[in-house]
Amino acid sequence: MRTTSAHKDERAPLAFYERYWLAKPHGKLDDFSRKWPILRDLIPSAPGTVILDYGCGNGEIIKEMRVLNPAAHFVGVDVSEAALDKARGSLPDVAFHSSRDGGVVPLKDGAVDFLLCTEVIEHVYDTEATFHEFARLLHPGGRILLTTPYHGMVKNLLLVLLAFDRHFDPTGPHIRFFSKRSLFRCLRDVRLVPERHGYIGRVFPVSMAMYVLARRI
Repeated sequence: MRTTSAHKDERAPLAFYERYWLAKPHGKLDDFSRKWPILRDLIPSAPGTVILDYGCGNGEIIKEMRVLNPAAHFVGVDVSEAALDKARGSLPDVAFHSSRDGGVVPLKDGAVDFLLCTEVIEHVYDTEATFHEFARLLHPGGRILLTTPYHGMVKNLLLVLLAFDRHFDPTGPHIRFFSKRSLFRCLRDVRLVPERHGYIGRVFPVSMAMYVLARRI
């Protein structure tokens, strides 16, 4: 019985996102217009840069990054085959890989110059393995740009008082909730040193999301 239960638990995240991407039409995610004006200036412009979009979905952000740096080498990774099918259909010259939650990406150690992970880590069960995988993929001096919903103390108190059931919906996609402190700790634990950070949407301390640019040491 335990084996059957564990098997179902392992498959649950994949089934959820297959349903999500099969139902979603082509196009950008809802928060794109809010976050991209801030993130685009942090995308490297050097020709030949290897850029990995971790949690690439349907590939729409890779398209935007290619406008900024058409001479970069792009790679996409996602847990959903439905999303990857859409990405491959519109970006046939980009390498896309499937990876399970917390799994190993089929790239060599240090193969990546820049890793983008935007609004993904809050959906991951095995965050410890995932942060270690970020560090493995980046070569020393490589950088990661990560965004996730912001959950600082003031915002959390307001959510508890005013919108707990709606925000922490047990049927929703978000299963991890990060403050700046907890996010920075996860990064530093795997030798990813934050260099720059900021907030997206609304005003601090009730910002909708936060971003951090960190360097692999």
